[in-house]
Amino acid sequence: MREYPPARQVIWPMLLLFLGANLYGIDRAIVGVLAEPIRKSFAIGDAQMGLLMGMAYSLLSAVLGLGLGWLVDHRDRRRLVAGAIALWSVATIACGLAPSFAGFFAARMVVGLGEAAIAPAALSLIADLFAPARRGRAMAVYFIGASIGSGLSSVIPGMILRHGIAITLPHFGPLEAWRTCFVLCGLGGPVVSLLLLTAREPVRHAAAREADSAHMAAKLGDLWARRALVVPLYLGFCLFYVALLGITMWTAPFLTRHYGLPITAFSGALGLMLLVTGVSGYLISGLLADSRLSGGRAGRIPLLCALPLLGLPAAFAGFAPDYRLSLAMLGTIGIAMPMINVAMNTTLQDILPNTMRGFGMAMLGLCSAVIAGAGGPWVMALAGGGAGGGSGDLGLAFMRVGLPFLLLSSLCFAAAWRAAITSAQKDENP
Repeated sequence: MREYPPARQVIWPMLLLFLGANLYGIDRAIVGVLAEPIRKSFAIGDAQMGLLMGMAYSLLSAVLGLGLGWLVDHRDRRRLVAGAIALWSVATIACGLAPSFAGFFAARMVVGLGEAAIAPAALSLIADLFAPARRGRAMAVYFIGASIGSGLSSVIPGMILRHGIAITLPHFGPLEAWRTCFVLCGLGGPVVSLLLLTAREPVRHAAAREADSAHMAAKLGDLWARRALVVPLYLGFCLFYVALLGITMWTAPFLTRHYGLPITAFSGALGLMLLVTGVSGYLISGLLADSRLSGGRAGRIPLLCALPLLGLPAAFAGFAPDYRLSLAMLGTIGIAMPMINVAMNTTLQDILPNTMRGFGMAMLGLCSAVIAGAGGPWVMALAGGGAGGGSGDLGLAFMRVGLPFLLLSSLCFAAAWRAAITSAQKDENP
């Protein structure tokens, strides 16, 4: 049995992965926080804004995601993460300088491509840095970085808008406030990217024994052989994320329209909510994922069945009389998200062999990109009546989309639970 690196050797790479996840959270979520000024600047409606939030971000990652998964399984992962961070950071700056809807769409596609690489690569690295008994907590720490970034994606624009911070660039002149936010948020990535090159690539666990799974066709076959378990797991995750992305990406526009508040009025409260729910959710989920509750025949899957139901109050946030109560209700899906992320990712690390982990994560990314990433924000815009060039009722849309998709997600995870028990029984009684 192979020994894992001692604690002193994993602190530095984990810190860098944490910072990378932090930047990921900022650059991914900031488009939702600034959706209203972006929409007005480009003179577009909710449906088109939904495309910028979802399809633009997910398109390239969906097309190239499986190739990224292969690279994760067979190439230097630290270089892959470093390159991805540099790529999406430059693209984030390009979003702030985009002259039109089409230009922003193209830049956002590159952001999505870069960020599609970090999760499978980082989680594969963590799997080789930490023993299974400590893996859930390590993944929770990584995802906490993304939660902090999500919170900062609201706080940073609020500060910039509140203090009237503006920059002027040659050939571009004075930038609008929302453009300044994108440019400033993209500047930290290249620094973290260079620092990542100082970390060591860990030895892969059991790679030699599983070399026969190296080809993509073989990987697809291996994944398909596990379809009774993998398909409902992936589908449950994707359905949850349709509701999650639809609600979270439209939260800031919802608060502005429903309660008549400018971004500066709620950015601090929204950022605090995202931070508290994300960090607490990941801390709790890391402990649960490594606890005895996850040690039965079905592993962590029973937790997955219950977690989508925690987010149900968010579907009714549009009926709250005060924005603070509405934020508290929206926070329920925010705390469910990290728990599902950790439980899902640790489950995949457990059920897939080493040389399939990156591929399995990339396949999950592909499915979630096509179903949830591209569809969630856009479907939410349509559900609110924003199919034309105007703005719709987002509070009503939250209920129309959130309620059915969260319930269906729970049912899919229940099907995976049953499949896991059946598989375990067959292994015990061949």
